[in-house]
Amino acid sequence: MDATLYEELHRVEQAHWWFRARRRIVWSLVERYAPGRAGQRLKICELGCGTGGNLVSMANKHDVIGVECSPHALELARQQLGDRVIYGRLPNDIDLPTGCFDVVLLTDVLEHIDDDAASARTAVRLLKPSGIVVATVPAYQWLYSPRDRHHHHFRRYGQRQFAGLWRQADVETLMLSHYNTLLFPPAAAARLASKFLGNGNVAGDLAIPPRMVNSVLSRVMGSETHLLGRLPLLCGLSLICVVRKQVASGSETQRFAA
Repeated sequence: MDATLYEELHRVEQAHWWFRARRRIVWSLVERYAPGRAGQRLKICELGCGTGGNLVSMANKHDVIGVECSPHALELARQQLGDRVIYGRLPNDIDLPTGCFDVVLLTDVLEHIDDDAASARTAVRLLKPSGIVVATVPAYQWLYSPRDRHHHHFRRYGQRQFAGLWRQADVETLMLSHYNTLLFPPAAAARLASKFLGNGNVAGDLAIPPRMVNSVLSRVMGSETHLLGRLPLLCGLSLICVVRKQVASGSETQRFAA
């Protein structure tokens, strides 16, 4: 992404409702599915960590490391996390040992990478046996809009397309679902309007709304924490999955939440 986008991300990611809700959802799935006992200190790697907002909230509780390819984002992330953020570029320029992490995060990263399949394999390679990947991507190619181009997205994903990235030897899909479902109708309408009305002016699209609105939106989206993996969410602005690296080779097993 452009440096201006990283600056904007750095300014808003701790307060903006979407980032707050996504962190709540992602970390709830880490707590539910990660190997080991509840409360155990985990080794967590975030690939494409941007300016580090996801890791800051958990840096005291777990052993975290972020990987980022943008020099500008790397500098901003290091302001908060120091040398726990290193340079690396997906899919192949990741200087980390195989099989050393309990959790690998890919939060809205794969859509930025041409070879997303190789990047998914890299994420799995970094896991210990029984470790998990939690990954999120934007849903529905038909929603691809000027905002996606502005954010340098190669694509948006269908559910089968996203699931196909994790059909790897010794990988089990524990949960795969749409999310950001409750706010999907107005969000989809806005994306389609920008697409068909030719509205290319998307600078500042991460502006934080008024405090009360921001709080309500965060609570609405974050409430899906209690639904994911338990009730089918048949549509949503994004997709999320949890996959596990199996201890021993075996046939692939998949259980989809939606």
